[in-house]
Amino acid sequence: MKKRMRRVCGFMLLLGAATAAWADPLLALLPNNGVPSGWARRGEPLLFAGSELYRHIDGGAELYHRHGFERLAVQDYAKGSHDVRVEIYKMNDPDGSEAVFGEMTAGLAVQASFGTACVLDDYQVLFRRGAFLVSLTTYEKSPEFSAAMAALAGRIDWALSALEASESR
Repeated sequence: MKKRMRRVCGFMLLLGAATAAWADPLLALLPNNGVPSGWARRGEPLLFAGSELYRHIDGGAELYHRHGFERLAVQDYAKGSHDVRVEIYKMNDPDGSEAVFGEMTAGLAVQASFGTACVLDDYQVLFRRGAFLVSLTTYEKSPEFSAAMAALAGRIDWALSALEASESR
């Protein structure tokens, strides 16, 4: 009986730790497997908060901190040996995401394909909506990767739009 109780308690502790890791609402913005079709998450998502950002983008984190960085969720998506990295930055407020976006895209043609402002090229989609800044990156140029980034960006933009709508009620 004691042995069984220990197993049950151990399982509950593991379950609690796993649930706590997924409790951050930023992770709910990451698309599930199959978006786009044939693509799946590779590995577990990573979360960075506060000064932990320096572990992820050493040398570039100061820009985000200067404008009110809160948290970052990172998830890789793969189809075979091909990858797309998704990064969702949560800033303190929309002014922070606008400032970071503005500095990162100075001199580039800004459009509204995703979010309230967006910059696209063959290797990256960068957009902002509210207090969020989203970056999708691949290291291979092909129409398939551009389509994969567009599908992921569209799903994240839809989730952010739904979040904005629920917060305004």
